[in-house]
Amino acid sequence: MSIQEKMKQYAEHFNGVLEEYFASQPTKVDLIGQAVQYSIVDGGKRIRPMLVYMGAEFCGKDMASVDSLALGIEMIHSYSLVHDDLPCMDNDELRRGKPTTHKKFGEAMGVLAGDGLLNLAFETMLENVSNKCDIQAISYMAKCSGINGMIGGQVLDIFNTDKQLSVEDIWLLNSLKTSCLIKAALVGSCIKCGADEQVVSDMERYAENMGIIFQLVDDILDVHSTTEIMGKTVGKDNEQNKNTYLSRVGEEKTRKTIQELYEDSIDCVKKYGNKAKGFVEFAKYLTARLS
Repeated sequence: MSIQEKMKQYAEHFNGVLEEYFASQPTKVDLIGQAVQYSIVDGGKRIRPMLVYMGAEFCGKDMASVDSLALGIEMIHSYSLVHDDLPCMDNDELRRGKPTTHKKFGEAMGVLAGDGLLNLAFETMLENVSNKCDIQAISYMAKCSGINGMIGGQVLDIFNTDKQLSVEDIWLLNSLKTSCLIKAALVGSCIKCGADEQVVSDMERYAENMGIIFQLVDDILDVHSTTEIMGKTVGKDNEQNKNTYLSRVGEEKTRKTIQELYEDSIDCVKKYGNKAKGFVEFAKYLTARLS
């Protein structure tokens, strides 16, 4: 089975879980329920839930055992996008090929829908706590999402527009804003499934690389791709004078860095043999988005 077929399988499973979740969790106020579901249903390739499932299968567990983490991480990711799109942040009108949440429901509801998704994430994950590993996994995911993780990266991004960050600070920005939620998904799942310290360490390194690759490829696509292909407005990095690795070191160096990160990613999982095949294929998939 190709990585694209496997990704489709993971996404179909997750979308079924998500649909069942909302069917069993009616909201007392219809408007917030509509806005929350609009923000997460029919959303993207489900990369983060997929990594949750890949982590579980790597550890010998089935997908159902980590459904709550898959829901939680996608809710966190979706909340971050809803808030990222707000006029006070990136001011985007298009996300995943449709109007952003605040354009559909209004700015105040965009704020509240994001708040609701973040809270729902932890409500959902904590409903299924049964042992110490569960608590450790959720704690890890919370830290990756917080002020020393994704939110910290957003601060570096927003409050340094029109300022020239060093390459090191741009690397930190990408690590926090993008890699942290990738780590939350994959490493959080491995922790929940009882992985040992070496596996956790290797998966952190792999996920860190995947996040940076994802961001660097996106930066290049923001220059060369189209709104129709990307499902979101392109060209905004340059328009808003954003700090990107690409803008500081150029495309040739950025592509070389992507290749180096890819090779390091393969190096840190190859010792696991056939168990790591999915990780190898996913790394190829991310890198090949530039082709």
